[in-house]
Amino acid sequence: LILDLRDTPSGGNTGVAEPILGRFVEQAGPYQVTRYPGDEGFSRSVTPRGPWTYKKPMVVLVGRWTGSMGEGMAIGLDALGRADVIGTRMAGLAGGTEAARLEETGLSLFFPTYDLLHVDGTQRHRWSPQQRFRVPSDNGNERDLTLAKAQDLLAQ
Repeated sequence: LILDLRDTPSGGNTGVAEPILGRFVEQAGPYQVTRYPGDEGFSRSVTPRGPWTYKKPMVVLVGRWTGSMGEGMAIGLDALGRADVIGTRMAGLAGGTEAARLEETGLSLFFPTYDLLHVDGTQRHRWSPQQRFRVPSDNGNERDLTLAKAQDLLAQ
């Protein structure tokens, strides 16, 4: 299976991502760490979901437009040892956000207020695929090098 997350700039949310991740694991495990300023942080875990689990090999494609929970899913599948992640650095969104509502206008402003990390301790916005899985994100109108690398890896 190739999961292409290269065009997820808004990325979804935890409530959508965790059930999807749950289809790829046979046992519960941590996929991301949330850390508020001044605390040690806590692990977010995913549990198996539903009557079936996808157990075959899989690869996740990422790039500059992999953002938000797309980044979370990519680092999560890596952390769970469930997929190889191929591509470039992701969007690098600096943590989770919370809203500040401006009562006089009704508008909400969103600010990063907490950090998100790979379970290995790397800040999510600084994490990228392992060197051997890094592939240029765009090579013009030629063959999609990231997809080709994923196909080659799965063929092995």
